[in-house]
Amino acid sequence: MWDFKMKKILLLLLLSFGCEDTIVTEQKQELIQMWVNGDIIPVYDYYESITTYGVKTLKEDGSFKKTFVIHFQKEFGRISPNKEHYALIFYDNDAEDNNKLIDLGVYINPDTASSKGITLEIVGASDYTTNAQGVINELYDNVVSGYAEGTYYNPYRNEFQNGLIVFENVEIETDTSNTFYSEYY
Repeated sequence: MWDFKMKKILLLLLLSFGCEDTIVTEQKQELIQMWVNGDIIPVYDYYESITTYGVKTLKEDGSFKKTFVIHFQKEFGRISPNKEHYALIFYDNDAEDNNKLIDLGVYINPDTASSKGITLEIVGASDYTTNAQGVINELYDNVVSGYAEGTYYNPYRNEFQNGLIVFENVEIETDTSNTFYSEYY
């Protein structure tokens, strides 16, 4: 009987010390992948600067507009439209009124049938997107995941190119000094 009680006490002691809650939350890592005309572009090696920008603005009619930009710049230094760059721009002209800087959903170009649009940009005013579609499929505390694919004119090469970007766990920044897009969108 004594042996049974000792085993029971020992088991209770082991369980009480061994049941400590040790949940470890793993921070998800940012990942951005890019392909142009099927060729992989190693974004973290090729571009000196990768920044994001997000903003929610109240329009005159009382509705909200949201813009989210991932900007890749070849040269380090001040972000400028005059430097070689590539940008992915999501915008929603009739966005939800919440604390998010972009909303979940499908974004298309041309955006005639939707308030959600998307643009792929290589240099700014002298390029244009012929068609594109993108999805914001995860969003938590303004950390976003999604993808975009489209065709745009590249004046550097005098050709149309197809671009694909897949991004995961990208934090949306709000610092206007890291973008010139705050002036355009």
